[in-house]
Amino acid sequence: MRELTEDEAYRVTALLEKVVVGLASLGGHYHDNDEDLAWGLLYMFTPKLVNEASQVRSILFSKYNRELAEGEDMDELEKMFVNLAYRKTPTPKQIARFRQNRLKKQK
Repeated sequence: MRELTEDEAYRVTALLEKVVVGLASLGGHYHDNDEDLAWGLLYMFTPKLVNEASQVRSILFSKYNRELAEGEDMDELEKMFVNLAYRKTPTPKQIARFRQNRLKKQK
């Protein structure tokens, strides 16, 4: 793995700071109001922020060797992420059930 430049480290850290502080702020302000929290998340996660996250991901991924070694079927990153639990997009039914349960808790 290659090292990050000072500028790259700043960009990665700045994005994490924006996201973590923003999420903490939303959670603090709207901890008892799921609808406002949902709107706050939509407001916060603009296409610009998502694009910035994609750029930071590219910076980080560029530091790893993506070529396959002889006899290997996965590169360095694929091996690291083989057991990574990705968040799955909920189905409409799951969202409805989650919403119903949360609304019960708010009463």
